Amino acid sequence: MAYIPDEVIEEVRNRFDIVEVVSSYIDLKKAGKNFVGFCPFHSEKSPSFTVSPEKQIFYCFGCQTGGNLFSFVMQMEDCSFPDAVRFLAQRSGITIDPVPSTPAEKKELQIREVLGEMHSLAQKYFQNILWKTPRGKEVLDYLSKRGLTKQSVTDFQVGYTGNNREGLTGELRRKGFDLELAVKGGLVGKNSLGRYYDYFRERLIFPIWDSQGRVAAFGGRIWGQGEPKYLNSPESPLFNKSRTLYAFHLALPHIRREKKALLVEGYMDVILLHQHGIKETVAPMGTALTEKQLSLLRGRLNKVVLVFDADTGGEIAALRGLELLKNEGCMVEVAQLPQGWDPADFVKEHGGKVFHQEILQQARSLVDYRLFTIKKRHDLKKEEGRVNYWKEARKVLGEIQETLEREEYLKKIAGEIDVSLEVLRGDLENIIRSFPAVGKKAVVKEAAPKSVSLKELVERELFTCIFKSSRYLKELKKLNINADSFLEGPHREIARVLYEMDQQGKEINTAAVLSYFSEQEMHKLIIKMVLAENLNEEDKMEKIFRDCARKIKTLCWTDERERLIKSLQNTVNREEISAKLQRIRDLKKWEEELYHSGEGEDFDV
Repeated sequence: MAYIPDEVIEEVRNRFDIVEVVSSYIDLKKAGKNFVGFCPFHSEKSPSFTVSPEKQIFYCFGCQTGGNLFSFVMQMEDCSFPDAVRFLAQRSGITIDPVPSTPAEKKELQIREVLGEMHSLAQKYFQNILWKTPRGKEVLDYLSKRGLTKQSVTDFQVGYTGNNREGLTGELRRKGFDLELAVKGGLVGKNSLGRYYDYFRERLIFPIWDSQGRVAAFGGRIWGQGEPKYLNSPESPLFNKSRTLYAFHLALPHIRREKKALLVEGYMDVILLHQHGIKETVAPMGTALTEKQLSLLRGRLNKVVLVFDADTGGEIAALRGLELLKNEGCMVEVAQLPQGWDPADFVKEHGGKVFHQEILQQARSLVDYRLFTIKKRHDLKKEEGRVNYWKEARKVLGEIQETLEREEYLKKIAGEIDVSLEVLRGDLENIIRSFPAVGKKAVVKEAAPKSVSLKELVERELFTCIFKSSRYLKELKKLNINADSFLEGPHREIARVLYEMDQQGKEINTAAVLSYFSEQEMHKLIIKMVLAENLNEEDKMEKIFRDCARKIKTLCWTDERERLIKSLQNTVNREEISAKLQRIRDLKKWEEELYHSGEGEDFDV
């Protein structure tokens, strides 16, 4: 991605307190000098997610995810580091002029910028046809009959394409845009004769925005007769449907406030529900929710309600979503509409208040809905139907963790199929015993801990001291311990960053150091060092630092001495042999002197 100057990154970081940013996504409570909450990155029953205002970092003791302000935004917004910086910069009014770091990144940035300009032009073009042409006025009348107000049409930037085969194509050409790039962006098509044409024709147009509210694609519904009835932009450098929720940027403030989201199927469903005050509504770009779409919601809410058409397709879509959501740690409900209704028509006819009372308040829990859909498939008046109903239902019950909840559903089903509770309970227990994975999370055997060398342990203690007080880095430099003295790999990379920051006169703090690394594993390693519990007392830390500094210097000399002894076997020049022997004696002498300078204390890790 494009390079952003260090001073700009520093300015953005200094504008924000990490507690303020994290609290805009999840609820935090004060706990001593830190803040705690439920982790937005995994399901948990007790809060293990910690935010440190002092160090400006976050860390989850459950899933070991950690980092600084930028890495938190990267994960919550599913974006790159430069995009996270730009996202925060935009919130604070800081202007960023990105500098691409490679020719390939420069080209990618230019393509995205030009496509963004094209989509902005297309949006205005479609709106202009809707509002300023005779045919557009017919479309506006239709939208009015469907219940949309002019304000909703404006807020959701609804447009119309007209029937001109080269309307938008000609407009793009006149503005000097590359039509081949327009093809790549899904605005223009190209036939076998090489002729360009509008990708969308005779369609109602619904702009599709990215999570930050920029037009990234369009959805088109046929106006009149024709196929396909619905046509979306193809995927492009701007648009990935598996990462997109329709109207997410409009719904997000309401999702955060209400702590819940409604998921519906269509553009019109979203617009009409927003119009009637149910503004926490979004729509997936397809028949089922994806993990990437769920990541947009995770951590921002504690309840999701799926509202789908009362037909088979809607039920299948809902179940697919439920399967993905069930382990996300939030309450999941499914609201069903009466046969023949969709959310848009229902709320248009009955209004938002009735929609709340008759649809949302009557929503079923995840288990209730799954049992309901299973029950509909079987005739409980027949023995075969009752048996098959139970065979499917017991799998659902086996997944319930709470014994009391499971017992209540057993009682209900026992009454429905006229079988004693004891018989069903015994059968279910047999199923759970026979298939341990049913109803219980699989126990993942942790990998055996990687063996750690003495030098690696010593280096970790040194880093912990430095992160707690940067004066220890200056002490290392006095001992001629430089970055190359550290083990090759992550430790040496961290050491180089620390020495570089010190040389440039930058303040060494955890949040700043984390900004040099994009890998989550490096963030975990650094934060574990920072949060080490054994170095909270100044006197104790001073002693550990002295011991570790002596030990690392000694280990470096020992390594050099062993390399010299080994190299003597292949050395024939007498002067060179003499020089190496003298160096070996000096190293041994220095080791002994350094050891005795520590008052004879041995090092113990």
